[in-house]
Amino acid sequence: MRQVYIERYGICSALGGDLSAHTKFFDNDDLTPPVDFIHIQETADDYVVPYYKAKDNLDGLIKSIGKLPANTTLFIGSSSLGVQLNEQNYVKEGIKYLGYDLEIPALCKKLGANSCYYVFNTACTSSANALIYAARMIKENMIENALVLGIEVQNMLSQYGFMSLGLISKEGIKPFDKHRSGIVLGEASGFALLSSKKSSWEFAEGGISNDISNITTPSKDGETLQNIIKNIIHDANIKTSQIDLIKLHATASDSNDISENSAIYKVFGDSIPSCVALKGYIGHTLGACGVCELALLLNALDNGFVPKSLGFDTQDDNFQITPTTQKSAWRGKYVLFNYLAFGGNITSFLIKKDDK
Repeated sequence: MRQVYIERYGICSALGGDLSAHTKFFDNDDLTPPVDFIHIQETADDYVVPYYKAKDNLDGLIKSIGKLPANTTLFIGSSSLGVQLNEQNYVKEGIKYLGYDLEIPALCKKLGANSCYYVFNTACTSSANALIYAARMIKENMIENALVLGIEVQNMLSQYGFMSLGLISKEGIKPFDKHRSGIVLGEASGFALLSSKKSSWEFAEGGISNDISNITTPSKDGETLQNIIKNIIHDANIKTSQIDLIKLHATASDSNDISENSAIYKVFGDSIPSCVALKGYIGHTLGACGVCELALLLNALDNGFVPKSLGFDTQDDNFQITPTTQKSAWRGKYVLFNYLAFGGNITSFLIKKDDK
């Protein structure tokens, strides 16, 4: 099987419209997250909640992708693609037509990509799953190159849906914190171009499974994620001690953080690697977070550092994990990325720094 590399990547989020804006943000001593606020009105109440609004739209990200190699297949992971368009159409003229992929033909045309595409909608693991399937197809010589997009646009379905379940924080995101109070949604788009062309980052392994213990939340024992991580380490032919950094899913919702902590502790014991939570920077971008958090973290690591975990202040005595509390130098090799989705889909993948 061929090795798969991340040839290039990019992101547009609340931090800025391109990678350089994200690098500039991290260079500041004051890491105040650029949080906006939105209104969510229910029958008797009008809630004002924090929200991370992207600095540019998807067209801005597309411009930063550049020319695609020939024979590039498009993979899209999103929990909102088409939803916003459907909502706009409904306001204008009622329900006339519905479809999750209404915008894909226009996307293909803008990108200059071929008409072969794959769409993933598995809630918060959508673009993470797209990355894994794209990598597998390259490894198996089924395709040559893959452009993987993660897209999350502001929409009422997500806002009202999560608010109705009591999962949206009115204060701000506090990942793995003793005083965590729920998620803060964010809008972002990101991309990763995968190929067999050697680069700085190898997409080493990935695993996907489903936790069927509950329709909305993962089991607090973390067994599903635990098994995925163990299988990834086995398939990559490395030891647990070789994992240098873990990108936490860290939504700051109670059950997700408990489940992820349990899984990681069961795998690593008292030798847990450094762990970083990123949603304090761009919000929870749902289906886009697989690609967006990959691009956000790789950009930091390529600039020689691991970010601090914004929003984490007070250790939860029930947790063995302590997210990063300050910016630190990066000299590692293996990075594990975790994603836990609404509905029970759980995904993790391993990225390897290639020594040139």
